[in-house]
Amino acid sequence: MSRLAEQPASSSAGRDALLLVASGVRKSYRMGDSDLQVLRRVDLSVKAGEFIAIEGRSGSGKSTLLHILGALESYDAGSVSFDGQDFSRFSSAQRSALRNRQFGFVFQFYYLLPELNVLENTMLAAMVEHSWLSFHASKGSLKRHAVDLLKRLGLEERLRHRPQQLSGGERQRVAIARALMNQPRVLFADEPTGNLDFDTGRQIMNVLERLHRQANQTIIMVTHDRSLARQADRILVLKNGALEPAQA
Repeated sequence: MSRLAEQPASSSAGRDALLLVASGVRKSYRMGDSDLQVLRRVDLSVKAGEFIAIEGRSGSGKSTLLHILGALESYDAGSVSFDGQDFSRFSSAQRSALRNRQFGFVFQFYYLLPELNVLENTMLAAMVEHSWLSFHASKGSLKRHAVDLLKRLGLEERLRHRPQQLSGGERQRVAIARALMNQPRVLFADEPTGNLDFDTGRQIMNVLERLHRQANQTIIMVTHDRSLARQADRILVLKNGALEPAQA
């Protein structure tokens, strides 16, 4: 497989620029008469082009943190900024635009629509991004971009297949193509191999590693598997509600 994607020019100055910054982030959930504090004080700085793996035991708050960083979930205290802009100052519409234009998401469960084929599922993000008229005016170029992504992910023979006709690994590659459709600045991966067998999971990790190496894709991934995390530039552990460097 050759090059997977080409990244658009960033408004930040080069690979060493800080792209995503969390400072003192706290998050708790109401459980009956008490509060369950999941994140106590999370600090994280992510550079453009960096691949970060976040480990932690089940229930440690890894997915919650990923959702907060990806503007999918609110937080109680602290701050999160993307490209120097604080999330807390964004309206709901601005947060939605940020998620769709700048972020891509890959989850453990693929969330493909069963009534759509592979190509249509891949184009979903573009459909959301554009108005009806704009989408139809650009449909040809968007379709070519989707087909190119799917070809780069080895799915050129599956364009008209529906999700139920695919293997688990193929479904996850479709999910990755969908996440890349709008050329996101940050790709968030939440246990992307958790629903796959070992060999298929390794193939998906190889896809992510190539994206990082060849296309300079910024990736933040949560996982419980240290062997997978080792493919990242940096491994952090979420423990007692805070991030700390992983021990060798």
